[in-house]
Amino acid sequence: MSWKRIGLVYAVIVIAAGYVALSYARDRWAFGLNMTESLPHWAFLADADVMPRNGELVMFDPPENPYYDGAFVKRIVGVAGDRIEVQGRRVYVAGVFVGEAKPVSQDGRALVAISPQVIPEGYVYVAGTHIDSYDSRYEEIGLIPIERIVGRAYPIL
Repeated sequence: MSWKRIGLVYAVIVIAAGYVALSYARDRWAFGLNMTESLPHWAFLADADVMPRNGELVMFDPPENPYYDGAFVKRIVGVAGDRIEVQGRRVYVAGVFVGEAKPVSQDGRALVAISPQVIPEGYVYVAGTHIDSYDSRYEEIGLIPIERIVGRAYPIL
């Protein structure tokens, strides 16, 4: 067998292995960017094989909204059974202050705070760390059904 032929076989094997690896990675991993100040990081990988727990970062597909198209990354701060309380526009989950719902957005649109309730099975409450984070404290985002969760998010940058 010639070196040229060995090189060709090797190239085909490398390309095939790369294709298989990328197919696996595409099914398991998702990449996301956070172009806002809602979290201290701006690039994330989400592992679809890991369901995030309370306190961990989650990548999810948000409901349709007027601001962002694409996946969100937030921290889970409330799970099934936790009580959401709203005092004025201050929001508490399981007795812990998680943010204040602003009355209007940065572009002047009216914002409605989430309603007091107990988080039902199959849903989570998500929050960013920035005062202007667009998260579960607003009715437009609200509680996130677990079916919309892409996976546990890991900051990479």
